[in-house]
Amino acid sequence: MQRMSSKFRFTKKELEALEIPQVRKRYHDTGVPGLIVEIYPNGRKSYRVYKKVRSAKTATQVSIGVFPDLTIEQARSKARDIINEMALGINPNDKKKLAANESVTLQRVFDDYLTIKKLSENTVRGYKQVINAYLAKYKNKPLSMLTEEVIKDIHTTITTGKFKGMRKPSKAQADLCMRVVRALFNFAKYEYRGYDNAFIFAENPVTILSHQRSWHNVERKSTYVRPHQLKEFLRSIADLRKEFELIQDKFALAVCDLVEFALFTGLRKNELLTLPWSQVDLSGKAFYVSKTKNGSPLELPISPYLMKLFERRKLNCEGHEFVFYADNDKGYVVEPKKVIKKIADRAKYNFTLHDLRRTFTTIAESANIGTYSIKRLLNHKSQRDDVTAGYTVLTPEELRKPALAIENKILEIAEMKTETSKDDDLSVNSLVDSLTDIQKKEMFAMLFKEIHTS
Repeated sequence: MQRMSSKFRFTKKELEALEIPQVRKRYHDTGVPGLIVEIYPNGRKSYRVYKKVRSAKTATQVSIGVFPDLTIEQARSKARDIINEMALGINPNDKKKLAANESVTLQRVFDDYLTIKKLSENTVRGYKQVINAYLAKYKNKPLSMLTEEVIKDIHTTITTGKFKGMRKPSKAQADLCMRVVRALFNFAKYEYRGYDNAFIFAENPVTILSHQRSWHNVERKSTYVRPHQLKEFLRSIADLRKEFELIQDKFALAVCDLVEFALFTGLRKNELLTLPWSQVDLSGKAFYVSKTKNGSPLELPISPYLMKLFERRKLNCEGHEFVFYADNDKGYVVEPKKVIKKIADRAKYNFTLHDLRRTFTTIAESANIGTYSIKRLLNHKSQRDDVTAGYTVLTPEELRKPALAIENKILEIAEMKTETSKDDDLSVNSLVDSLTDIQKKEMFAMLFKEIHTS
């Protein structure tokens, strides 16, 4: 028979006799006011304290345990302790949250960081490598265990190459590891709070490296293909391409084209690799890069040399989604290192794809291209205090002229233009080729008008 009153003195017999309801139902203990049992449609009977914390406007629920795992007397004893805390203005739920926040693990902080922050795939991959390589023993331990002394020790052992598994010392890896840790502590400071929203991680232990001037500040790599190397560089790619065509190595051919694309556009590796044909408009002579490092999409013109590359790509991967198609799970080239090594060996010059981005920038500056145009072609974000750049929007048509100038400069340096007597004709032809159909019609209309008015 179903009990009519929801308030009674809890006994084992009474709680066992409670009928399972269709919706959750609550019963109050008269033995300890504030102690309740909630019974669910699945039969579960949970002890809770349901009472106001001092000065609070609404009641707070605090879970205690489950009947019959917890006896009634045990539940009453716990309830009394909780009620006493609430009378002092302490919210037990906040207390539990504080304990959880104080013991939050490095792995939990890292997972939350990745969930909230918008990071590129490459950045996430790099961070995971740091965590797994240098911080593995701390992953499932409280973040607070990374004290100043631990920070100094990890930084030193990586610097000296004494870290387990390291083949050689690395100042760059030591600094990178500490930058990741610093970022996680900065994130944890505001994400995991204590009573009254107080900071638990108020101090960042990585600051000890600044205090002791221990940062190595390894200079940023500034290598690029030198002007006198460009001719041999492009010739090596052309020669290897012929060899790969003979053996029908489509992957190697895609990488050869990728390397040239990187040189003639300055785009980042991942921006090129993930470029789909759906974002390439050959008739409009423009292509659209949606997956960029800084999150800002980029629309660029297709200049004559690039057009030849796109057309060659089209022949080699007809019907596939990506411009740099590869027969794998992703559908595009993922790791081109082996083919790049073959190009480097042939050219007798080691390089990375990012070196080609620096090469593009260097040549653009030597061609007297405006700063805003270079920034837009490279998809660099303007500084916050650069008000003019904030109002400068360059379309593919406005970028077509500087892109063509850079392309011609690369070809000129690499001695890939025809003899000097034909240079002017080549420049005119390149300019005409770079125009869209609408621009060509407008130009011919102007010429026709000039002829008939002269």
